[in-house]
Formats: sequence, C-alpha cells, structure tokens
Amino acid sequence: LMESAFPRELGGMFRKLESKGNPWGLAPRKRMDWAKGLDFEVPVIGVDVEDASEVDYLFWVGCAGTFDDEGKKTTRAIVELLETAGVKYCVLSKGETCTGDPARRAGNEFLFQMLAEENVTTLNGVFDGVPAGQRKIITSCAHCFNTLRNEYPDFDGHFDVFHHTQLLNRLVRDGLLKPVPRPASARKPITYHDP
Repeated sequence: LMESAFPRELGGMFRKLESKGNPWGLAPRKRMDWAKGLDFEVPVIGVDVEDASEVDYLFWVGCAGTFDDEGKKTTRAIVELLETAGVKYCVLSKGETCTGDPARRAGNEFLFQMLAEENVTTLNGVFDGVPAGQRKIITSCAHCFNTLRNEYPDFDGHFDVFHHTQLLNRLVRDGLLKPVPRPASARKPITYHDP
C-alpha cells in the first residue's frame, strides 16, 4: 500500500474509478440510461427536485444498478414499486459516483478516501437543512449500503441508510404494496449448481 504496488489487473479499475467514477469506466452521462423506456419520469435532484427536503428518500442507485444489465433490472423494479406505492424519492443521476468500496477492498485507501470525500460533500449539499433522522438514503447494493452507512460517518457523512428490501417490506406491511402470487405455471424452479 505504501509503495502503491498493486497487481496490474487492478490498475485499470483504479483508473476507471478515478476518471469516470465507476469500475466499468463508462461516462457519467450514461448514469440514467437504466431509466429509458419507463412509463414515468424518474425524479432527479437539482432538475425535478430542488433538494432532499422535498422527498422521503434519496435512491442511491450505485454503479451495478446503473451499468450492470442484471442490476438495471433490479433498479427499474425498485422505482416501479416506489411509484406504485406513492413514495416520494429522487436520484442523483450524474451527481452520483462510486462509493469507493472496490478501491478500499482492493487496498487503495487513497482512492477510497478521495471518492468518499467527494460523495459526502455531494450528499451533505443535497441534505443541507434536512434534520438528522430525515436524511434517508435507500440502495439496492449491499456494498453501497455498508459504505454509506458504516464508513461515511468517518468523513462527516451522517445519513439514515436503508437497504431497499427494508423499505419494500415496510411498504407491504403498511398496505401500500400488495404482493400478488404468481400462478404455479409462471413459476420457475430453483436450480442449484454444485461448485
């Protein structure tokens, strides 16, 4: 770490995180491509919503939810459920960048801290004037969840972070979402593969 002697395979990811804000190295302008074709507009902070005081939750989409094909399906399903339940939410769009978790896990603490400080500055700006206990963020990514909730407080990022399953569970309990069982003919069998 002190010598920045990382395996060569990690160098590309580090450069992509530093220059584009995601491990895929895709342009930040593509951060809302996952929302194309939805029957509604996904509210973006600073465009459709002035600040986080106007919404119940900021949805931190994360890099996988933005750029990974399977992750995009989850992201779309989450916002469809939020819309159905009437939850007031918004996303950061291009204002979001990687939490830095991949860099920290790979041992590049400097890059992690750089991304963390950038995100905390952005989030504190978004939540400026919003009292503690109402600075609510939901995310579908377990890595983003852990970083935002447990590691960002070290950088003065104090937010109430929830995994999307926690919120969806509450919405079902409150009767705002009603699960509809699929008919047996539409169910796919679960298959397990031995390693």
